[in-house]
Amino acid sequence: MRLREGLWWSALIAGIVAIAGYALSQLGTRNGGVRLPTSTFLERSGRVVSTRDFDGRVHIIGFFFSCCQASCPKICQAMQELQRQLRDTEVQLVLISVDPETDRPARLREVAASLRADPERWWFLTQVEPNSDQLFAWIEEGFGPAARPKQLSWYYAPQRGWDIAHSNRLFLLDRQGQIRDSELVVRLEGDGTPVFVVNEEAVNRLAEKARRLAGSPWFPVRWLPTLNVALNAISLVLLVCGFTAIRFRRVTWHRRCMLAAAAVSALFLASYVYYHWHVGHTRYPGEGWDRTVYLAILASHVILAAVLVLLVPSVLLLALRQRWATHRRLARCTLPIWLYVCLTGIVVYVLLYGLR
Repeated sequence: MRLREGLWWSALIAGIVAIAGYALSQLGTRNGGVRLPTSTFLERSGRVVSTRDFDGRVHIIGFFFSCCQASCPKICQAMQELQRQLRDTEVQLVLISVDPETDRPARLREVAASLRADPERWWFLTQVEPNSDQLFAWIEEGFGPAARPKQLSWYYAPQRGWDIAHSNRLFLLDRQGQIRDSELVVRLEGDGTPVFVVNEEAVNRLAEKARRLAGSPWFPVRWLPTLNVALNAISLVLLVCGFTAIRFRRVTWHRRCMLAAAAVSALFLASYVYYHWHVGHTRYPGEGWDRTVYLAILASHVILAAVLVLLVPSVLLLALRQRWATHRRLARCTLPIWLYVCLTGIVVYVLLYGLR
């Protein structure tokens, strides 16, 4: 029995160290929850707009340029559909030109008119003073590698309209100007000569997320991710204290710590459900293998958290009825799972939002 218990705890500790190490290695690489760096732009009306003007409203932001021969027309089509779906909300649509030398306000007014863009609900922005290097640096800092000029060489010069590479994603910002999610709204389809098409499912998902985010209360939801990770951390500390207390036969302190941990975890569950009811799913911003690792951690966290919903009340009920032998057997299984769920809750937060 002692050997099996020792192996169980060794596996838990090894898993905790590995997951915590991975989370720390990913700090600074996420753009989920990151506040946009300050910058100013010209709207097509000629009005100067600052990124600080984004505060107070939910925004959907994308990148394009008017001479684009590739995906830009489809990005504009996706934005048109979002304008239609979100016409009864206060969500602000924004397209930022990645070709500020060409796309001056007069040119942007022509594009907006052709798309029947609502001047109050759908902004078209360009730099006040064209400076592509500065623009791409701002995009890199706020959105990651979402736009860049294509590399030129002596044997290759891209045609006009194909000379700037940019993301086909639209980014969802909350009322605090922080990126909450993104969707790939344009994709390539077809064999031989593929063509760009609007990803209607992605557009619908983004519209629903924006609607829910715009309809969420201002103050409570704003702080819930930070509150949730704090509750997880408090639960983790209480569990460790409770375990230490029972090892030293401090039954009263053990009872207090475990009841407090159960209460804090219940509060976390209520807060978590409330947040995601209003905001929806927060998409992991990474791609490739690190996204796979994140999803594996998230899946294990969610599955074991669901198991805890049954285990924790059962352990507490056994203690209340003073069925100590059964209580101890079930607690030996419950405690490692509970610790793992608390820790991975913190890890998921770090991977999504970083330390802020």
